[in-house]
Amino acid sequence: MSRPPAPPGAGGPVRPDASMSLLTEVMQRPLDPGYAAAAERRRAAGDTRPGRPRALTALAALAVGVLLAVAGVRAATGAPEADRGRAGLLERVRAATERADDLAARAARLRAANAELATRLGGAPAAVAGARADALAVAAGAVPVTGPGVEVVLRDAAPDPTAASASSGRVVDRDLQLLVNGLWQAGAEAVAVNGLRLSSLSSIRAAGEAVLVDYRPLTPPYRVTAIGDPVGLQTRLASSVAGRYLQVLEDNYGIGVEVRARSGEDASTLPAAARLQLRAAAPPDGAGGTGAAGTVPGTGATAGADAGGGPP
Repeated sequence: MSRPPAPPGAGGPVRPDASMSLLTEVMQRPLDPGYAAAAERRRAAGDTRPGRPRALTALAALAVGVLLAVAGVRAATGAPEADRGRAGLLERVRAATERADDLAARAARLRAANAELATRLGGAPAAVAGARADALAVAAGAVPVTGPGVEVVLRDAAPDPTAASASSGRVVDRDLQLLVNGLWQAGAEAVAVNGLRLSSLSSIRAAGEAVLVDYRPLTPPYRVTAIGDPVGLQTRLASSVAGRYLQVLEDNYGIGVEVRARSGEDASTLPAAARLQLRAAAPPDGAGGTGAAGTVPGTGATAGADAGGGPP
């Protein structure tokens, strides 16, 4: 079959892009001539309105830049102020701690001077009174002591990413309270935690995640040292409620528990307690007789009964 005849007027050569005339027009003249003519008329009339939006945009961008710059400067100046405030607070804490340590050392020197004066009195009554005072001083934690005993070390468990709570493997204040009370019940004559001697006025508490002994923060591991018969202390502690509690901590929570005896050249030396206050008991107003020793007037509560304190 022959090719059909060409339409009339199509005898001349045909451009290859004749079917793409619209696209070619868009490419060659993207702007409609009407827009160009309107812009030319505005320029001839002196109308500058098209430049106003650009000026407003520039002003807005400048304002945003200024605001960002001011915010950056304030943030940069606020950080040093916060650091200075924190540094000042730490300095106050350090100065107060040093002052407390100096006062405790001065009190220890004064107690030693009083003891020396008492020994110069001489005579049998003075010797008996001195021996009784020495025994009471040891029980009250007023003097340093050295002797055999045991040391119990508690360590936080290794971090476990699968644990439900990160604090489950951490030694807390209650753990130390139960251990210290268990050592007192086992026959300890003196107890210290991380070198801080405990007395009947001592307390073991928590502040956030920190463990405090007499309001002083401790850092793990926690070393609890007790003066007494090493064998008796270990045996009675293991069979007590505190000993079973330590076993649960070790088995179920991964807390490290180490108990070892100290005697001979490895004997423990505990300092005097830093927190000692003299208290006098007296009957309430209007009540006859003599108040019971060691009770707070008007309350009947035993003085110095903070958890983890002195011997029962």
